[in-house]
Amino acid sequence: MTDQPSAANPMNAAAIPMNRTPVAGTGAGTGTGATAAAATATATPINSVKTTSVGGKTILSVDLGRTSTKTCVSRDTNDVAFIPSNVKQTSIEQIRGGVFEAKASDPLMDLWLEYQGRGYAVGQLAADFGANLGVGQSKVEDALIKVLSSAGYFKLKDEIAVVLGLPFLSLEQFEKEKAQLIGLVTGSHTMNFRGESLSLNITKVWVMPEGYGSLLWSETQPNKGISVPDFTKISVGIVDIGHQTIDMIMVDNFRFARGASKSEDFGMSQFYEMVAKEIDNADSQSLALISAVNKPKGNRFYRPKGASKPTNLDDFLPNLTEQFSREICSRVLAWLPERVTDVIITGGGGEFFWEDIQRLLKEAQIKAYLAAPSRQANALGQFIYGEAQLSVAVRSARS
Repeated sequence: MTDQPSAANPMNAAAIPMNRTPVAGTGAGTGTGATAAAATATATPINSVKTTSVGGKTILSVDLGRTSTKTCVSRDTNDVAFIPSNVKQTSIEQIRGGVFEAKASDPLMDLWLEYQGRGYAVGQLAADFGANLGVGQSKVEDALIKVLSSAGYFKLKDEIAVVLGLPFLSLEQFEKEKAQLIGLVTGSHTMNFRGESLSLNITKVWVMPEGYGSLLWSETQPNKGISVPDFTKISVGIVDIGHQTIDMIMVDNFRFARGASKSEDFGMSQFYEMVAKEIDNADSQSLALISAVNKPKGNRFYRPKGASKPTNLDDFLPNLTEQFSREICSRVLAWLPERVTDVIITGGGGEFFWEDIQRLLKEAQIKAYLAAPSRQANALGQFIYGEAQLSVAVRSARS
């Protein structure tokens, strides 16, 4: 993997991933990678995000990523919050213990809530309590706590609608987990969020295949560029490279082709395991390691707990990146239907491996486009889906 800006035009060249500074001529499609969950953006203070309401109902989009939960209440790319995916259930006494600065502290570093008599630490606080990222678990597990913590972060209350995503491992599993998720999330919920009582009534829940949100986001961008086709009129593949899975979604003229879509249990977690094997006593689920991997060349240093000095990841990361990119592309090409010549690449891994993946797919005569910002695209697209669904419901109610 090179560290030069990609020559390709990302689909939304004006969008800059969080915590990134615009660089002339690169757009958002460079291969350097945005910071990971441990270094998430906090540019927008809690409760200062402007929510978007349709028919009097606020929409909360929650992308249940395995590295971080990406969540938003508007189309603004700068207002997508990244919350590390760690969740730790503990006693209410422990969750309240030591809380003396909750109002003043950075909420993303100190997320906790009380729900149905139990205490939950979320994100970095959960990691401090010893919780890992939950690699290998179903995304239904802890989904409700992640939704509630997202709602609490944005200070939502009363009636809201929620849009979520799940991997498409099989039609049967997707439908089963979709029903479970809707059952868990729908209804009234009262919680104590960081010392403040909040009540929610979640009246509508939509669940989409992971990756589909990136298509919706990409298609609605006003400045896609002349080289980007109209995705509503062609067959297109969406490849979402996440922490736990690679989601490969097939769409014909904006129709989800469920028989030709699938997710595979292969993702960035395996890459982080490869990196961790190069370092004594490294933990592949460490937020610090993940953050270090995603930093620009020259700044990739990681010191495992107990080590006397940090390891320079640049000593071996380029070779591992090239190797892993080839494995990803081999899986994508093995899946990609013959009629598809255009592929949208998205997700945190999509941005990280973009330059190598674009080059390898070009060799196969496949045109690749990077969703931008790729880490936020699914959450933003899910929000757009919720907007559309509520708008239809409002029009139907008026007719």
